[in-house]
Amino acid sequence: MANSVNGHINPAIKLANRLIHHGATITYATTISALRRMGEPPSTEGLSYAWFSDGFDEGPKSFEDQKNYMSEFKRRGSDALSDIIRANLDGNAATEPITGVIYSVLVPWASTVAREFHLPATLLWIEPATVLDIYYYYFNASHSHLFDTEPIKLQKLPPLSTRDLPSFLQPSNVLPSALVTLREHIEALDSESNPKVLVNTFTELEPEALTSVEKLRMIPVGPLVSSSDDSSTGKADLFRSSDEDYIKWLDSKAEKSVIYVSLGSHGDGLWEKHMEALTRGVLATGRPFLWVVKETKAEEKKSCFVDLIRGDDKGLVVGWCSQTAVLAHPSVGCFVTHCGWNSTLESLENGVPVVAFPQFADQCTTAKLVEDVWGIGVRVKEGDEGHVDGDELRWCLEKVMGGGEDADEMRRNAARWKTLAVDAAAEGGPSDLNLKGFMEG
Repeated sequence: MANSVNGHINPAIKLANRLIHHGATITYATTISALRRMGEPPSTEGLSYAWFSDGFDEGPKSFEDQKNYMSEFKRRGSDALSDIIRANLDGNAATEPITGVIYSVLVPWASTVAREFHLPATLLWIEPATVLDIYYYYFNASHSHLFDTEPIKLQKLPPLSTRDLPSFLQPSNVLPSALVTLREHIEALDSESNPKVLVNTFTELEPEALTSVEKLRMIPVGPLVSSSDDSSTGKADLFRSSDEDYIKWLDSKAEKSVIYVSLGSHGDGLWEKHMEALTRGVLATGRPFLWVVKETKAEEKKSCFVDLIRGDDKGLVVGWCSQTAVLAHPSVGCFVTHCGWNSTLESLENGVPVVAFPQFADQCTTAKLVEDVWGIGVRVKEGDEGHVDGDELRWCLEKVMGGGEDADEMRRNAARWKTLAVDAAAEGGPSDLNLKGFMEG
């Protein structure tokens, strides 16, 4: 069972396909709003769907909706999951008997429902293992004092500042309901004697973080990203069929010359604050760029480009693209990203250095890891009141794409992580074997 956010659905579907490959039969439960965005969901033998209404079938429309969403999702989702399990156990479902529940981030109540039916429940953690560690220590009374001073030193993790913490733990947090749900996650795990967590990461990427919390048995099963998936659907992306125009444009560019800019499916706030600075910084490099502007507000946002890019023939602005295809293209030399975990894993698996522009949730911690631990990019530094100027963006881009020693080292690191990521997810690789071991109990 997964939340309806795109970034939650994708790894859950990837996991489902891999479990099916190892002999499982999967019922995937999520919301009607997710179905409407997906269009035709992937059709795979052994995979069935159970859709339910969360009360926001067109998706939350306002900030007030966002505040109310979590409680409504919990209420309706708990009822839906109970109905699914009850129908199965009563023999009224066409699927195989349910033997366990796997639930994703922001769905902690699924474990409570599973226990009511005496079924094992396993969390699928779709963020860095480091982030789960941080939440565990933050909500654990015996460790919470560690967050009172900087640098924040947590067992086996790199020293952290407040800006490196997930946004929900920062003073500027605007979604306290998310914090409540995350606390429920930790309480659910603590209530189990031997909690297992499937983590969308791989051992070489976070070896220390995976063993930081002794209470949790974290099982790395990633990367659960499109480029490493070999499912029978043949689709690289769940939410749109491919359009080749931008690929032809990339084909015309020199190797590692293009800046790829994509700020995620929820990047509207970043656009409003930083649109002009982002654009000026990219244009100042004089390099070709491919920029994704989400189609829901494409015309409004594209109008912001008109004055800034008039007369500039170096860039291409699109409403959507297959990110896996773009990052795999040899002409792409840098990825300007919000540091969503799926995007970060895709950049790692394709060996593309990044300029990290985090805004929300786990992105701040991921940006810290990108720059200081994995060495594959630089993090944009914000000034007073969180503003960024174009010169900062230009400096970051040149540091990543230039010919200096730092850029060379980032490219070497990115190439090394590419090999490790691909090997981890391959059949017979460490993550694949971990998943097989989980299936066998």
